[in-house]
Amino acid sequence: MIISKINLYFSEKAKIYKKLNFKIIEKVFRALKNTYENDGQVFLMANGGSSSIAEGFAVDLRTHPFVNDDKSLTTHKRRIKVECLTESSGCLTGISNDIGFERVFEEQLKNYMRSKTKNKNDLLILFSGSGNSTNIINAINFCKKFGVQSFCVSGRGGGKASKIANYSLVVPGSSKFPGQIGKNDNNFHIEDIQNSVSHILVGLLKEHVQKK
Repeated sequence: MIISKINLYFSEKAKIYKKLNFKIIEKVFRALKNTYENDGQVFLMANGGSSSIAEGFAVDLRTHPFVNDDKSLTTHKRRIKVECLTESSGCLTGISNDIGFERVFEEQLKNYMRSKTKNKNDLLILFSGSGNSTNIINAINFCKKFGVQSFCVSGRGGGKASKIANYSLVVPGSSKFPGQIGKNDNNFHIEDIQNSVSHILVGLLKEHVQKK
């Protein structure tokens, strides 16, 4: 019984990976490369379990492209600027308490947004289960005013975010695995793919940096 459930999890995942639009990931990498080459800034955000993925993504972007494969040496090449808006419990709780959780990302972004000229090379990357969280929608719309491109990885049809982001990767399918049915439908797979996308982008950026 347990083995069959494990098999179910991986068989569902295999079907999902085959349906993903890889060309979207390619386009986002080109946007990420542009951000790096033009000294722009990457902003990462998410809710719930996906916020941990965003934080891990930030760590990887800040380090992996700029170390040798054996990790014993780092390069002197310019690093990429990364800000993960879920890393400060003070900001998250303070803004939520005083202004509202629906503004928790937008209010932090106000510290970085200046003009369409100064922020045109920035990139906003968001991870969401449904693509309908108000704080995610508000962040995308706010950044649009400053010419910042956005990329959202979401599931369950992609929600509103998939319609307003510049790039959207929607994780397809439904799941019968325990823990990701009902309102959490497919959530484990969505988060797994969000993590995979982050690793792909970091690896491709590392290859680009090392070739320079």
